[in-house]
Amino acid sequence: MRRVLVYSIFIIYLPLSAVDKNSGWKQISWYGWGLGAGQEKQDSSESSKERTYQELRINESLFHSSLDQNFISEHWSLKIQGDGFVSPESKFRFYSGRDLFFELKNQILSLSLGRISEEGKQSSFRDWADGTDGIVLRANFREWGKLRVDLFDFYSGYQLFEKNAFKDTILNTKRINSYSLDEIPVGNFNPEEYRNRYRGGVSYRYESSFFETGFRFQYLNFQNWGRYGDDLQIRTESSGDRDYLTHSTIDFHWKWNWFHCFLSGILARGQDKTGWNRIRNSGNIPITGEAILFSLGFENSHWKLYTFGFLPDRDRRKENGEILELGFVGIGSNPSPVFATNQSLDFYPSAWVTERGLEKQFSLQSGKRQAAWSGINFEYNKSLIRFRFFLASYFYLREDSGCSGALTLSRDSFQKGYFREVMFQTNLFFPTEDERVPLSFLKLTLGGWKSDPQTAQKEFFFQISSGVIL
Repeated sequence: MRRVLVYSIFIIYLPLSAVDKNSGWKQISWYGWGLGAGQEKQDSSESSKERTYQELRINESLFHSSLDQNFISEHWSLKIQGDGFVSPESKFRFYSGRDLFFELKNQILSLSLGRISEEGKQSSFRDWADGTDGIVLRANFREWGKLRVDLFDFYSGYQLFEKNAFKDTILNTKRINSYSLDEIPVGNFNPEEYRNRYRGGVSYRYESSFFETGFRFQYLNFQNWGRYGDDLQIRTESSGDRDYLTHSTIDFHWKWNWFHCFLSGILARGQDKTGWNRIRNSGNIPITGEAILFSLGFENSHWKLYTFGFLPDRDRRKENGEILELGFVGIGSNPSPVFATNQSLDFYPSAWVTERGLEKQFSLQSGKRQAAWSGINFEYNKSLIRFRFFLASYFYLREDSGCSGALTLSRDSFQKGYFREVMFQTNLFFPTEDERVPLSFLKLTLGGWKSDPQTAQKEFFFQISSGVIL
């Protein structure tokens, strides 16, 4: 509620005093979506081996508006990206976009307040969004690169309309209809119950015509936030049991004519305090994870074609499966662009810090488990037509035996389980004769996911929106 109030002041008041207004747009549309799910379920009686087929269908339609605008004066600027919609229950909901901030600036330094997206992830990983909800200090040294200091970030999973808007609706429907045998987490904590956490960080980026690189360090203190924020139940004010997580990221991006190559490595370090364990000889579970991101492809002014891969390490375990050290823990939005994966299945290819705090769950539905993720991404953009095709697979890493926790691609490190996701998306724009409404549009997205034959689950979806751009 506090965040919505601050953003409302930005949107309503500050544009009135701007000296100049950059290019931007507003969009008003009708938006509809539907989801169909099916799975085979074993009969509950021990004597029966029959399998029944269960289906679930959900659909909604609503009015949706979005905007992307810049307001600039000599010493300050305002960037507004956001989405608002009226739910079927006639409730208005607002999601800030990737950037929604007020900035004080001079030729070198700037101080920003609001939501400021991070830079770094390229090509196929741009759907994996993250940024600061707080205060950021930036310095632009021109040819010597850019420095960014995140002074304060009230991290909440970097929620976005396209990743979170209908998640609670879908998960609650599944829970009410007993659709999934896996545990489906209840929505966010009571919004009236304040939960403490803090994230800060520093990053540096250097760019040239053919090469780009960057380093970023982030520190997240969970305090009493999340499911594991107070495992010890010490109830000391608001500090929880002092769990924390750090991310150290380095990335490289090579560009040569049409050819692009992106490589990034992430070190995750931290601790989750628990009761004393004589095997670990410690009262906490260390977080000692790593992950590699890789993308290779071609692009020009009209089209892009990339293949990509993401590989996290596993938890270090005893032979009996007991966790001694946690592997990679991700942060930011869900990396998948597929609606059925990020809002219905609620699956992440690793343990993850979501809007509910640190989560780890070894399941398909609402899973936060180590999995290799790879696929292809194709995009076409010319004049009034945009098209995107996305196809990816998740291959689960083994979780039930002794493991050193090292990064590996050996066959023995993978389970037989997997699932695949796909998405087709088309945007068509139509010029009009009205100067006040220069464009109308139609956007259609189809896709879904399907698991391995043993699990025998699948979901398909559609999204359609039609409206005008002002």
